[in-house]
Amino acid sequence: MTITPAMQQYYDLKEECPDAILFFRMGDFYEMFDDDAHIAHKVLWISVTTRNKNAEIPTPLAWIPYHAKQKYLPILVNAWYKVAIAEQVSDPKLKWIVKREIIRVVTPATLDLEWEEFAGTNSSNIILTIVENKEIFALSYLDIDSHIWKTWEFHDFEWLKNEIYKISPKEVILEKRLFSHDAIKNILEKKYSLNIFYHQTPSKPKEKLLKHFWVKSLEWYWIDSLILWISAAALLLDYLEMNQKSSLTFLNSIWALNYWEYMNIDESTMRNLDLLYNVSTKSWTQWTLFWVLNKTKSSGWTRILKENIIKPLQSIEEIEKRQEFIQEFYNNKILLDTVRIKLWFVSDIDSILNRLALNRANPRDLLNLKKSLLSIQEVYEEINKEGSDILKAIINN
Repeated sequence: MTITPAMQQYYDLKEECPDAILFFRMGDFYEMFDDDAHIAHKVLWISVTTRNKNAEIPTPLAWIPYHAKQKYLPILVNAWYKVAIAEQVSDPKLKWIVKREIIRVVTPATLDLEWEEFAGTNSSNIILTIVENKEIFALSYLDIDSHIWKTWEFHDFEWLKNEIYKISPKEVILEKRLFSHDAIKNILEKKYSLNIFYHQTPSKPKEKLLKHFWVKSLEWYWIDSLILWISAAALLLDYLEMNQKSSLTFLNSIWALNYWEYMNIDESTMRNLDLLYNVSTKSWTQWTLFWVLNKTKSSGWTRILKENIIKPLQSIEEIEKRQEFIQEFYNNKILLDTVRIKLWFVSDIDSILNRLALNRANPRDLLNLKKSLLSIQEVYEEINKEGSDILKAIINN
């Protein structure tokens, strides 16, 4: 069978991302072929035709209009498929074949880097990686929204399971060596219903982190001699760089997980107390402690509330400070209502800043950022005007 130059280009790009659905830009459409076409038909409910009807074995073809990407892309990604977007990068008016490149790969945790409409969810966009050596596991996770990047190692597999449950990642990346590790796969896929992706650990993980942070040593991050921790972090960084195909300089710090500041709650306790999941109703959204407490007005504080529920403070001093802060607002209902109204206009600033850093922000992002900053300034001024000395001291510090 004769392969046209355009189809050869498609197969070359598909080879770069064999585990992703390839959106191949052809004029005003994104086209998908072979197995990708059948998946698109099944998930997106679009028709499958053929590209070369007269061939002995016609090539299955499915397509969507390029301006409908915003509609169809999240459906595929939320169905746990990665999507590689191949755009035309040369002038289509030229005589020779249009050059195309994969500009990025969209994954479950990076979907809200595309458009503002996909941001602002209650759940965090967390990527988690796991590496292993002699049954010692290292975990690294990144919350893309808040840029919180942490790493740790576990000598106990049960402890690792509890941490994965609490983190609730959107994506789990295993080093390729763990492909045959049935214990991890069973926990992630069958028990937690998480989809697993695999990626090769960089050959020089420490050098990769040193280059990324522009430092000569990782001592400042307290992981300089911890080889397994470094490997997990480098795996995450390499995976994200490969998919985003952009500079990630806004990720400028990484820290060891802190197990001394917070109370360690295991999975069984979290389930029995219905903190985030109600066993009786099998619901993540209703009849949980989070559901009862969540009266937040912005997505950022919603995520913070969820994290505080599963990581209770152990320091009595810090607990009393938090209670004092809450009491001040409880005593001043007028100020509380005023602040809550103004917080309605605060968008997901973290997501907007991410898109700005990746050169993907649109005019709406800039407008929402302006409104958010003005609202925050109004909150600051209102507290300085009507708040108690305690509240003024907190916001001014």
